Parts: sequence; structure tokens; C-alpha cells
Amino acid sequence: MTWPLFTVHIRHDRDIVHARQRARLVAARLGFEVQDQTRIATAVSEVCRNAYAYAAGGKADFRIEESGGRVSMVIEVSDAGPGIAELDDILAGRYRSSTGMGLGLLGSQRLMDRLEVKTSESGTSVVLGRNVQRSLDRPVPEFINKLMDELTRQQPMDPVEEVQRQNQELLSSLSDLRQREEELLQANAALRASVVEKEVLLKEVYHRVKNNLQIISSLVSLKARKSTSPLVRQELDDVRSRIHSLSIIHEKLYQSEDLARVDLAGYVRDLCAHLRMSFTASGAGPELTVETDRVVLGLDMAIQLGLLINEVVTNAFKHAFPNGERGQIHVSLMVMPAERLKLEVSDNGAGMPEDATDSLGMNLIRALAARVEGDLVIDGSNGTTVSVTMPLHGD
Repeated sequence: MTWPLFTVHIRHDRDIVHARQRARLVAARLGFEVQDQTRIATAVSEVCRNAYAYAAGGKADFRIEESGGRVSMVIEVSDAGPGIAELDDILAGRYRSSTGMGLGLLGSQRLMDRLEVKTSESGTSVVLGRNVQRSLDRPVPEFINKLMDELTRQQPMDPVEEVQRQNQELLSSLSDLRQREEELLQANAALRASVVEKEVLLKEVYHRVKNNLQIISSLVSLKARKSTSPLVRQELDDVRSRIHSLSIIHEKLYQSEDLARVDLAGYVRDLCAHLRMSFTASGAGPELTVETDRVVLGLDMAIQLGLLINEVVTNAFKHAFPNGERGQIHVSLMVMPAERLKLEVSDNGAGMPEDATDSLGMNLIRALAARVEGDLVIDGSNGTTVSVTMPLHGD
């Protein structure tokens, strides 16, 4: 339902001031806060000024609308001018003219809940609407009768007095803006302090996890040395190696500035260095070389990839060079086109024995390759080459 209030004809500058005053008064009686009163009055005066400046005048029709229990203050400013040629660009913020045309509409759009523009060569109509947040203290018809009585008694404000009031509103808005800026600065400072505190705590967690993993690794190693079964010792050594691969990741994390992602290049080199030292403690055995692109991955992906490298390189040491023969093991981690990552471990050793294809290590390799959504290929034609091509999740 719609209730017309009054019309302000825009023929002179003072009419724009009059429309602004009326807009503020109606907004105040509808229960809008002072800042919202200023926003509504500013939007009305801007659109009225556009009609006066570019269409030689027009009119502003004020009304109250009620729909679905929601009351709105609506002002329709219409003119018989030449229309607005760049309307879509203006409302999207892409258009500016040397005269400032477009700023008034764009600003009004941001100040109001509703802005609708119809324009053609025969004129333009701009509808401004702002929803009333509070319930009226009486039915709308009674409210309008009281409002119209007040408007009839109201004397137009002197333009100079209106300018002074606008200046006061501007100073008040700037003061509020400054206060909010200070509150935002304080909130940012508190947030930074909280982030720093969480980073310290997270680094401490990574450090403790790394230390606990090393303790577990030492206990497993001690158990392996005490075992009289070569098979049990071998299995425990494999477990210890897997634990150490996790320990290296957490060590890298608490030493890093980024506590959520791992630099794979350094991690893979440290992991391979540890594996070579474990299998070639006497200095004999195959040479292990590493080639990596710079890759940064999230923690979960890095853990899966680290365990995968641990298993494949361990298999190469155990099966390609079972007695510590000389040879080459090469590990490469390369970024491929289409956001793919390729891990390749190759050796020139004796190759993988048939009974190793169903070993715990190979089953783990298949499971880990599936965890990283990788395509696993094993080539035993010249030594052994194991490659896994996977999506590059995160960078």
C-alpha cells in the first residue's frame, strides 16, 4: 500500500535545500537515527541537484510504502531532461565525467536500501527507498496525518542555516569515522597480538611433537637392537624410519615462518640425507642425489608425500643394492603442466625382486599414492623407476 505525502518542485537552488530539509524531517519522524537521517537527506539532495543541473529542474514526490509488514520511506525524483546515456557504467562505478555527473547517483545508491532508475530521451525517474527499522507508534494513516500537520506548520530553513547544519553533520560524521578508525586500529592490534601468540603456541606444539617422535624413534631403535630376530629388527628399523620422516616435517614447520605449509625442497633433501646415512653408515653403498623444484604444500599433503618418498627410497636401498653395492639412486620432484606434481625415484641396481611386489613397503606405496590421488607407475626394465604423478594441491 502506498500513501502519498507531498511534492517538492525543483526550480531553484533553494528548492533543493527545501527537499533536503523535508527528507530529514520525515526520516526523523519515522525513527531513523541521526546518521541515517543525514544519509537520506544527502541522497535526496544529490538526486534533486542532478535533476536541476542536467534537466533544468523536476520534482520530488515523497511517499510512504508498506509491503509485507515493512514500512519504507520512498522519494521519486523525476525530470523531463535528455536522459542518462551511461547509466549502467555510472551505477557500476566505471563512469566519470568532467562535471562530476554520476557521482551523485553512485553515492545515493550506497546510502539507500533501494535505488531504481528509469531513463529515456524524454526524461528520467529515480526512486530512492529506505526501510524503516523500528515499528511505528501508531497506524500509518494516523502517523501521516500528524506528520502533515507538522509539515504545514514548519517554516523553510534559511539556506545559510542549512549549510551550517550540513557542516555540523559533516563534522559529526568525521568524528564518528575517526572513532571507528581508532577502534579498528585497536582491534587490529589485538588481533596481531593474538596471531603472534597463536604462532608461538603452534611452534611450541610442532617442537614438542618433533621431540616426542624422536623419543618414540629412539625407543623403537632400542627395541630393535635388543631383538634377536633379524626380521623383527628390520621391521622395527622401517618403523623408525617412517617416524623420523614425520619428525623432520614438524622440525621444518617450527623453524618456518609459514606454520601451515611445508617447503618440499628442503624437506625432501633432509629426508633423503637421513635415509642415506641410515643405510650407508660406513660410507659405502649407492650415491643418492636429489633434484627438486620449489614446491610448497599443506601439512597433510606433505606428510603423505614424505612417507611415500621414505618407502620408495627405502625399497631402493634394500632391494636394488641389498649388500651395499655401489650405484645410483636419484630422487626428483618436479612441477608439471596443468597443476601436476611428479615424484620419481630411479636406480641402476639389481631391480625389484618378484616377492617384493606384495611386501608391506609396496602395499604402503600403493596406499600412499592413492592418498595423494596419484598415478603410480613402476618400470623394472633398467634398474627400477617408481613414479607418482599427482595433482598439485596448494602452492
